[in-house]
Amino acid sequence: MSERSIWASRALLPLPVGERARVRAVSRDGRIASIETDVDPEAADESYPDALLAPGLVDLQVNGALGVAFAAPDAAERRRAVDWHVRAGTTSLLATLVSAPLDSLAAALERLAGDSNAGGPVLGIHLEGPFLAPEKCGAHDPRSLVEPTREAVERLVACAGDALRMVTLAPELPGALEAVERFARASVVVAAGHSCAELTQVRAALARGLSFVTHVGNASDWPTRRFDPQLGYRRSEPGLVGAFMLEPRLRGSLILDGVHVHPELARALIELRGPENVALVSDASPAAGLPPGHYRLGALDAEIHPEGFATAGEGLAGSVVPLMEVVRTAVREAGVPLERALRMASEMPARTLGVEDRKGRLLAGADADWLLLADDLELSAVYRAGELVV
Repeated sequence: MSERSIWASRALLPLPVGERARVRAVSRDGRIASIETDVDPEAADESYPDALLAPGLVDLQVNGALGVAFAAPDAAERRRAVDWHVRAGTTSLLATLVSAPLDSLAAALERLAGDSNAGGPVLGIHLEGPFLAPEKCGAHDPRSLVEPTREAVERLVACAGDALRMVTLAPELPGALEAVERFARASVVVAAGHSCAELTQVRAALARGLSFVTHVGNASDWPTRRFDPQLGYRRSEPGLVGAFMLEPRLRGSLILDGVHVHPELARALIELRGPENVALVSDASPAAGLPPGHYRLGALDAEIHPEGFATAGEGLAGSVVPLMEVVRTAVREAGVPLERALRMASEMPARTLGVEDRKGRLLAGADADWLLLADDLELSAVYRAGELVV
């Protein structure tokens, strides 16, 4: 039986308790055995007198790192990408696959299903595409986009099995409503994204099992005025972002890296919908962790800039940062309180996946995935399943 105890000057405990001072957390066999508050450190404790103890981060959208995409056939390469994120504070993640030919996606899903585990770090798979709107393909290869036919959907569900945890699709596509219902029946979180959907189409998908919006504000329409030939004028249309703003049944994610969504606009969306409905994600591309320069990443020619972002042509090519850096940007540039930012990157995504009893919270019985944060928000230590990572 492996056991360890750590002591921190303060800790972010689940609500309604909230932050507490002088906390000891004890892990046993990778799970939290107990948490005590208002206690002094003991000789056996690993002591962090100037740090905040927080749950490990849970990222719903991670495409890779260090030049490696999660579609890579080499398991060792995939582990290397996962390890980079874990060392940066993301102790649980969904390995994300972007649009590709169906044969390639089927093979990648089967491989990643073998990487997935309820204890993590890979909790499962996020399939982002290929059922996306060509007009909103973003960094996805438009040649790989297809309609969600019954045959295509059934094939991908069969290849991934229980490891498929989230799917992003455009709900306005032919066959999309049936696909939403099929994925939802398989206990998959169905998200709208890379979409030109109107409010009525989003609501039709909600009735079939849609519940989420992927990277709100990116590759999706904001409220606008669209010309309606039947009416003869430009009518007000909320679009997918407007649907997220006004539909209480929808949760969503934000890439708050300072470039994908303006920080002040992100803060307004968070204040409007509440942090309990917004997950912070990294959308880290395979470029994450690489030095500035020009790279060939799958079908993309990407440029990593010294300022900390990647472009493909005139568009962004995913982010190049881990989720902890998104938390820092939320606090420093968007003015989100640290407690809220951390919950939006841990507890809220865990709730989205239905794993909040095990991930994203500091409570007895949960996995001992811990971060120790210094006052400057840099990591003092990372633990996963009770073991010190860095």
